[in-house]
Amino acid sequence: MRKFILYISLILILIISYELISIDKKYINKSAISVDINNIRNPQIKKIFRKLDLYLGSFYFTLSKKKQEEFLNQEIDKYKALPENIEVPSKLDKLTLSNKKNFNNLKNWKRSHGNHSSNKFSNLSKINTKNVKNLELAWTHTFEKKGDIPGNPIYYEGVIYLSSTNKSLVALDAFDGKKIWEHKTEGMAATRGLILNEEEEPKIYFCDQKNLIALYASTGKLVKNFGDNGRIDLKYKCQITPVIIDNKIIIGTFEPGIEVYDIKNGEILWKFYLKEKKDNYFRYGGKRYDYSGGNPWGGISGDLEREILYVTTGNAGRFYDGTTRPGKNKYSNSVLAIDIKNRKLLWEFQEIEHDIWNLDIASPPILTSIKVKDNEIDVVVVPTKFGNTLVLDRITGDNIYGYTLTKVPLSNIPGEKTSFYQKVFELPEQFSNQFFESEDITNISEESYKYIKDKINNATFGFFIPHSINKKNIMYRGGAQWMGASIDNTKGIMYVPSNDIPTFIWLEKIDKKYTYYDYKMRTKFITDQFGYPGSKPPWGSLTAINLNSGKIIWRVPFGEYEELTKKNIPITGTFNYGGVTGTSGNLIFATGTLDNKIRAFDSRTGKELWNYKMPFSGSSPPTIFEYNNEQFVIVSSTGSISMRKAYPEISKSGNMIYAFKLKNN
Repeated sequence: MRKFILYISLILILIISYELISIDKKYINKSAISVDINNIRNPQIKKIFRKLDLYLGSFYFTLSKKKQEEFLNQEIDKYKALPENIEVPSKLDKLTLSNKKNFNNLKNWKRSHGNHSSNKFSNLSKINTKNVKNLELAWTHTFEKKGDIPGNPIYYEGVIYLSSTNKSLVALDAFDGKKIWEHKTEGMAATRGLILNEEEEPKIYFCDQKNLIALYASTGKLVKNFGDNGRIDLKYKCQITPVIIDNKIIIGTFEPGIEVYDIKNGEILWKFYLKEKKDNYFRYGGKRYDYSGGNPWGGISGDLEREILYVTTGNAGRFYDGTTRPGKNKYSNSVLAIDIKNRKLLWEFQEIEHDIWNLDIASPPILTSIKVKDNEIDVVVVPTKFGNTLVLDRITGDNIYGYTLTKVPLSNIPGEKTSFYQKVFELPEQFSNQFFESEDITNISEESYKYIKDKINNATFGFFIPHSINKKNIMYRGGAQWMGASIDNTKGIMYVPSNDIPTFIWLEKIDKKYTYYDYKMRTKFITDQFGYPGSKPPWGSLTAINLNSGKIIWRVPFGEYEELTKKNIPITGTFNYGGVTGTSGNLIFATGTLDNKIRAFDSRTGKELWNYKMPFSGSSPPTIFEYNNEQFVIVSSTGSISMRKAYPEISKSGNMIYAFKLKNN
């Protein structure tokens, strides 16, 4: 027994020593040292570590909860004395004048999301409002297996590159969709996207969640001088689209952090951790963990000329329970600007403090310019899950339109300290509902209204209401999802799809024998007896917003339940999870609705001009390009796991790619 204890002690010393000496001094802000139990191979030792983790975690959690309770009691009088609202005006004296480097895509589409600005907009106009009705199917490509393809394809010089449903990256002929090459990967390739770099020999860079990979675009062969024979083994998962700035390839990982590599050889140059360094930390998932940060969940974009990286982040761990993560949870639910050249954080703007409502920023930041006081200003624009549109100065991070800090209710759950204030934005106007009210109950029929009214009778709802134990709160599951928006840089207009689905949220007490947490989160869509959402339509929308004024130009339902339309119920819109892409032909191509259609809307009015029904819903924003003097529209028809979880009876997994072009005269 003594030998065994000695053996375990030596292993612990070795692990800790390794962690201490392996910290790279090039990392700009160091996180807490971590020991990942999942990397321990011996099952007996791993079991011991997990037991130790549970006991220590429970101990630290109990202590921290008591400290939070004491702190809250000390602060309650301060909270009561604070004003209900605090105005934070816009700062218009030090705005960043545009460098005129914003652009829409031309013939190629070399990065998922369109380009480094992530604006998903094409200058092509051969397909326009006058002839879009003449679009026809050019070809389809079918994969052997079914599965998601959430990242939209890219296009370069006659070839389409995209993730397959069979853990691989494929190249397809743009003319007929036939496979040119296929590269197998360990995990799902390019989950959120990929990028092609026009080097001496063009190369493709992407993550398969486990690795950062470089391939020759012409052959699909690994670039041997990049990393370890074309691969860089990542310690943490990566699934967002990379950015290339000044011969540096940049990715976001779930550490959470930003990692910067030399594009020539794959050598890591430095990291930036998206979590605040603290002396105290808690245990979670078998490793020491600082709960303050947020993963680069939404995506990254790059200002190539200024060498600035923009990042949107998710919420801190345990989405609906903040007892283990006191404070504002810095770097979570935020937009960040990182100076790549000087290796420093320029600014951070946090939309929601100490988020317990799962309102992470899921979409990538979009770089564009708007007109302010007769000046053209460079900004970063972010549509959010909460229906807000953040319009921030690129250099200072100031919100162009200002906002109001509004006092919110405090939680009565022991150890939970919600923030005293949350931000409210008057402009740009909200593109989706934010808080459920009694007048929001569905009106599609009297029987549906009565059913929902009875269903929510004992629930609570309102402005940032904290969760209750075993009592249901109502909020919308909606706003902008990961696919984000499309922005026309020439007009300063944003086109954004959104959802407005009411949802129950509550906490349940759990058995402390299995975990040191007190509560488990529960969520459930609120639907009537027929399966339709319990709020007034539209349940899915497409909205155009003038970013120069902050005003909505138009908002139309997005998606259709044909059986309701036949009953003379106005088009309701549906849950959607695909995306939109705009063109200079005054068109918005949109997909991802429950009715499995790809649609074309007039970007000036929101009028639907064309649609095509596919066997499965679109799973990514359409890709627009020109080949042989013809304009193509490409869309993945594979459904999505989010759609299937929400509507398992309707949404199915698919395996197809669709290409459309104008009919030949």
